[in-house]
Amino acid sequence: MAVELRSVPDCPNLAPARHELRAALADVGLPITVVTEVVGDYLSPSILVNGVDVMGATGDGSAACRLDIPTGERIRAALRQAIGAGPATTAREQSRVDCCQQPGNAIRTDRPHRAEQLPDSLQQVHRAILHHFAATGAAPTDADIRAAASEADLDTAKALRELAREDLVALDSGGRLVAAYPFSPTPTPHRVSFGDVEVYAMCAIGALGMPFMLGTDATITSADPHTGQPVRVTITNGAATFQPAEAVIVYAATGDAGRSVDTCCSTINFFTSASGAQAWIDAHPSLAATVLDQDQAVTLGRDIFEPLLAPHTALDHRLV
Repeated sequence: MAVELRSVPDCPNLAPARHELRAALADVGLPITVVTEVVGDYLSPSILVNGVDVMGATGDGSAACRLDIPTGERIRAALRQAIGAGPATTAREQSRVDCCQQPGNAIRTDRPHRAEQLPDSLQQVHRAILHHFAATGAAPTDADIRAAASEADLDTAKALRELAREDLVALDSGGRLVAAYPFSPTPTPHRVSFGDVEVYAMCAIGALGMPFMLGTDATITSADPHTGQPVRVTITNGAATFQPAEAVIVYAATGDAGRSVDTCCSTINFFTSASGAQAWIDAHPSLAATVLDQDQAVTLGRDIFEPLLAPHTALDHRLV
């Protein structure tokens, strides 16, 4: 389930809406970690459950103070409907949900839903950016992105801002890409190789999800941040082999609302052993963290990133 609390900067009604939302979550038995808070040009404050405004608004997203502030009754009704309408959760899915909730809401496990809710034109630009990374191992240039935006009949800067608002990409102060999850335009500890292409991933989970997103075999090379020892993962036909065999992943975040690049990308890493991972967690008590086994981590990476380019158009070269 994806719950989003949207507001404009300094919205005077944000705190009451947040209070009503947290009370409703407690009443229906959901943790606050299912909520993502975002600030931007929205009807404010708004609460969306699985992409649907609880008060029924269907506006174009222009910044405005709303008169029909979300009520506790409407929030509870939307949450209960979402719980009741959802498919039965398998043991494997529940394991994934549980491990996602522990680190906090900064980790964007709702990224596929965010991408799916974009207008088709924005989805086209987003996919073009991802395809360019996959085809070249590097970020698209400004000219590349302008061409993709023009093809989609969009303003380049506005398109990037919209993608950044949904935390599908991240931009620096000059509007340049610093992330297009799972890809990094600059070196990180996590290198992913497939065919003749080598690219960097923003985090360990992104590295594991990348081969599934692209529909390709891949080799991941990284290093344990606690010991510096290498970790290597080979993914062939969807099956992952870890070296060393005892390797695990720490899934950690600050627990704050914000961009993934700021709150969790640098703290989701491979470790050579569970004991080393726990030692690292103990040394960073300010983080909300958990240790994932290999199956949990691979499943999580696949579930977050595979849908972003589904159905596969393997290593599309449209921007090359």
